[in-house]
Amino acid sequence: MAAAKIQQDAEVVVSKRRPGPVAWGAVCAGLLAGAAAFLALGAGPARALPSYARQTGQPCASCHTIIPELTPFGRRFKIGGYTLQGGDWQGPPLAAMYIAGFTHAKAPYDYPNTNAQANDPNGASPQSNTPPAGLHANNNVASQQISGYIAGRLIDNVGSFIQITGDPVGGTAFLDGSEIRYANTLKLLGQDTIVGIDVNNSPTFQDPWNTTPAWSWPQFASAVSPGATLYSPPLTHIEGGYGGIVGGAGVYAFWNDMLYLDVTAYKGLPTPALQAFNTGNSATDAVSNVAPYWRLAVEPHWGSHYLMVGTFGMYGQITPGRQYGYGTDNYLDVGFDSQYQYDGDQYSLTVKLTDIMEWQTLNATYGLGGSSNLNDRLNSFKANASFVWDHTYSIGFGYFNITGSSDCNLYGSLVAYCMPTTGTSNSVIASPNGNGLIVDLSYVPFAHGAPGPYDYKTWNARLGVQLTTYLHLYGGTTNFDGSFLGGTHNASGNNSVFVYALLAF
Repeated sequence: MAAAKIQQDAEVVVSKRRPGPVAWGAVCAGLLAGAAAFLALGAGPARALPSYARQTGQPCASCHTIIPELTPFGRRFKIGGYTLQGGDWQGPPLAAMYIAGFTHAKAPYDYPNTNAQANDPNGASPQSNTPPAGLHANNNVASQQISGYIAGRLIDNVGSFIQITGDPVGGTAFLDGSEIRYANTLKLLGQDTIVGIDVNNSPTFQDPWNTTPAWSWPQFASAVSPGATLYSPPLTHIEGGYGGIVGGAGVYAFWNDMLYLDVTAYKGLPTPALQAFNTGNSATDAVSNVAPYWRLAVEPHWGSHYLMVGTFGMYGQITPGRQYGYGTDNYLDVGFDSQYQYDGDQYSLTVKLTDIMEWQTLNATYGLGGSSNLNDRLNSFKANASFVWDHTYSIGFGYFNITGSSDCNLYGSLVAYCMPTTGTSNSVIASPNGNGLIVDLSYVPFAHGAPGPYDYKTWNARLGVQLTTYLHLYGGTTNFDGSFLGGTHNASGNNSVFVYALLAF
């Protein structure tokens, strides 16, 4: 799609039904007053919802290379507040989604082994876990997600993506990733500028690129792994540590169809709000004071080529488990990201790089004996590329790498050589390091619509298979926790095949 056409579309996104002069005080007060109703669980990535197609009259292929990865037009639709109209739909902006999946791991999950101690030369019982009720040691078929949405234009210049999710695996229902946006246009330094206010419940959920944590590739993952049946490396705090415990309001601007700036302030939710939205309780981590988030990106483009280079970050003070009296754990996350996208008529190519550096000052965790170091580092790097033919067939390749400080109490297993006082983690060498590869193949049958009832305004679907290979976990390739149990206690034992199916309507 030509740059001139994208520029024109970006202006239309927020000018379709533009009100009079911007009453910023009233708008801000109104959004902040309503924010409490939507500030809960951390976000999963937004999907291609038929409610947006009904509202705009556009097929899903206009906004997505393949769902849910955004095209240049899709990014501008989001920045414009989800308010672009053009369809003949007059009903409420409602949608629903169902996701099912099958997960196969290379090695079956480890049940408790009463004879494990005899196999352990250190004479200590190794770690072992059982799968949750309703799941098997391997080859799990599960309904992953059932969601309802209020997604689209609410009033002039105000739109939303609000998601209520049921988790059949965990047996819970909760307010999932959600946001409300106000957007308008003005002239700034002689150039057209989209300005807006955003209220959301998870840092990076508001970002229009697929490089920040809430949107990062792959956008689909098994609900029974990691955590339930497989191991995985630790992540930086901005990659999910704030989900479900904060609410935030911020302002953003998109200048000259190129320069994007977003500043958001987050505040921890009180226990009654966490319980009301079924996203936490009195033992949930608490965010002290205001946690600032920032985002700066520039996206020059020529023809159908778009290149984004940006940075983002956040500083948060966390009271782990709301155990007050030991100070706070302070996390400074600084990320750098880049995305190249060719968005042609027949095919698209998207290449993404993200590097997140985290500085940890673990006052509370150290005081509670959960870490051996007061100061630690963690780094998360991701690189991936996806090729999409006709918005219908896709293949993607990704690499991830986690590195960080060795910390005996934080990462050491019970039999770690450093002799931790807790030994509740997974590394015999007290290391968080891990890396691996991901391949994803998928098919979207209704991106352009189809005859009969399968109209793009009514249905959307994606079928896919995803292969994950771990090269290292917790600093090792085999026996990374020192348990001598084999299987998933080797990095390669956690390799998995995930087959998924999504249906939205």
